[in-house]
Amino acid sequence: MKIVVLGATGTIGKMSLDVIDKLKDFELVGVSANVSKDEILKIKRRFPKVKTALSGVKDDEIDFCGENAIEELLYSTLPDQVVVGISGFMGLKHALTASKYAKRLCLANKESIVAGGEFFLKEVEKNDCEILPVDSEHSAVYQLLDGEKSRVKKIILTASGGALRDFPIEKLEHVTPSQVLKHPVWRMGARITVDSATMFNKGLEVMEAHFLFHFEADDIGVMVHPQGKIHAMIELEDGTFKMHVSRADMRIPISYAMNYPKRMNIFEPFSPLGKMELLEADYKRYPALKLAYEILKTGDGARVVYNAADEIAVDAFLKEEIRFTQIYEVVNAVLQNEWPEKLNSYEEIENVDTKAREIAREMIKRWR
Repeated sequence: MKIVVLGATGTIGKMSLDVIDKLKDFELVGVSANVSKDEILKIKRRFPKVKTALSGVKDDEIDFCGENAIEELLYSTLPDQVVVGISGFMGLKHALTASKYAKRLCLANKESIVAGGEFFLKEVEKNDCEILPVDSEHSAVYQLLDGEKSRVKKIILTASGGALRDFPIEKLEHVTPSQVLKHPVWRMGARITVDSATMFNKGLEVMEAHFLFHFEADDIGVMVHPQGKIHAMIELEDGTFKMHVSRADMRIPISYAMNYPKRMNIFEPFSPLGKMELLEADYKRYPALKLAYEILKTGDGARVVYNAADEIAVDAFLKEEIRFTQIYEVVNAVLQNEWPEKLNSYEEIENVDTKAREIAREMIKRWR
């Protein structure tokens, strides 16, 4: 089984390489990054036969460079599977490209589905490619729904609540990036860790679940689970709940996506014993989550804006240009503009994304 990892130098990419290391039937044939040349060359030393791509810079030591590097890598390797570990909106373009060459996308880039919506799913289906979600919550829902014969009334995603879960609400505007980046459960990149604290990440996941599993917004719940052992639940029509429980380790959903429908015993023993809490999500603490439910019902453009403006606002917060609570304020303000209800092509989606980022940047400049 030939596999390519896009975004190989990021958190998901590195964990994917760890999983591939343990799988005898998988051959890593290609890896990509944006500008991390030294990291890519380290991977090359670890997997000598792998082909390499850098989309952001040119270098003679790298096999493919520049704007078309990833497509050239995919054309050259013709993989069976592609792990899409690229973060942010740029993942949409590369996920679409990967679906033309591979039979399975192990998709860790939620923005592909949030921004791409029905357009993205139809394009992937047209290319005869399947999607296996790598997000821990969506992987858990996928596993709970797989083979379930009863009608499922509701799916419930869990959230850790982030580093500020127990922080006084009235003091949130004064927290620093270093405080926010101390996630209590998961080891993740900077943006997703901040998004965990605001629950923008969970808002994106609600949208992703809507498209992946075809549930309406009112039938997708979110509960705060501080211990990080329960990753999702489903409610059946007789009032029974099923839950997916595993250690907080992204290698588990990555392995599941690669090996489905099989499972591989490559992890350390795990015990679910101990306290497991499920708490209501407080919209006062997490207004971004409430906002996600509202805009899921308003059309394609608003979803693209929710993601794009958040990316810009999080970056500004990490640079200490705005306060933590202003992340939500920026996104909400950008959403007040007129945005198209229907987007039918990648170009239309990209135009909305670009415009939303420009408005967010201008707003942040005025607020500084």
